[in-house]
Amino acid sequence: MGLLNKKTTISIEFCSDEVKVVEGRYNKKNIIVDKCFSVEVPEGLYEDGVIKDMDKFSYVLQKGLSKNNVSRGDVYGVIKSSNLIIREIRIPRVEQKQIASILNYQLDEYLPVDPEGYVVQYIPLDVVEDEGVEKQNVMLVGIPKFMVETHFNLLQNLGLKPVVLDYAGNAISKLINFSDSINGVYDKNITIACVDLGQESTALNITDKGLMSLSRVVKEEIKPSVNETPFIAFDESYDGETAAVSGVKSILGAVLDGIDMVFRYYNSREADNNIELVLIYGNYSNVDGIESMLSSYYDRPCVKLSVIDKVKFYGDLAKYANAIGALIRVNGVK
Repeated sequence: MGLLNKKTTISIEFCSDEVKVVEGRYNKKNIIVDKCFSVEVPEGLYEDGVIKDMDKFSYVLQKGLSKNNVSRGDVYGVIKSSNLIIREIRIPRVEQKQIASILNYQLDEYLPVDPEGYVVQYIPLDVVEDEGVEKQNVMLVGIPKFMVETHFNLLQNLGLKPVVLDYAGNAISKLINFSDSINGVYDKNITIACVDLGQESTALNITDKGLMSLSRVVKEEIKPSVNETPFIAFDESYDGETAAVSGVKSILGAVLDGIDMVFRYYNSREADNNIELVLIYGNYSNVDGIESMLSSYYDRPCVKLSVIDKVKFYGDLAKYANAIGALIRVNGVK
């Protein structure tokens, strides 16, 4: 009989408007979240993954952690930023342990920048047949070294023990793969577009049969706050439903179009590619009517993430999904 993992780990997702914190325990059977809270970030302290004022940002987070009695143990950081470089590449199929050697030898051929300025990790994707030869698809995630160093320094300043800095797209993909069902209705073994509607940008990650297939960032901001605007109809064919979005085409239009471009690109890569579900999460997933609005726009089921089996959590899963997914240790930027 195996023992449950009793060690609590802290996971912190960094965003420009708030920092999301969870404390929890992960093992191969489940994730138990003991605590969750968010710390509001004053404007100008943290932008697009860059710490603008280390002292003030540290002070704000220290107050939030102390107020919520967070233990000073191991911590996993989670970031998302348009400064990250994300590339899907295809290499000859080799054993998993040999992938790193191939990438290290040819890294400058795969990235459009000098890899010396980045911490680069890889995520194995699917294996495909290319002109009769088996190939391995691999996702490269490059994070600027200064960004890694400043986040690790910040966490150490808070009296925490930084273990890993994870990419938000990897975190949500791990959470989907870990589950068997989503919202008690959907099986993970379909093609799912996970759409993280954030203030500065929208992260889009597509999983196929539980495994990451594609990751992109739509760099359009969502502003002004759609939560503060009056109800209007999306368009004349919107079934009479309304969304709390004023001038929706000007506020969300560029974001929706950017997402649609990624959808069309994904569907064009392989003849049988087809996104079967759009899973909405992040701060703006709480906008009234957003599910119906996106379902109408993309002509496919769009639902807010609310429940994942194997995750014992009683808070807003759509808000804390990335932080919870980061508790699963498979891949990360170390």
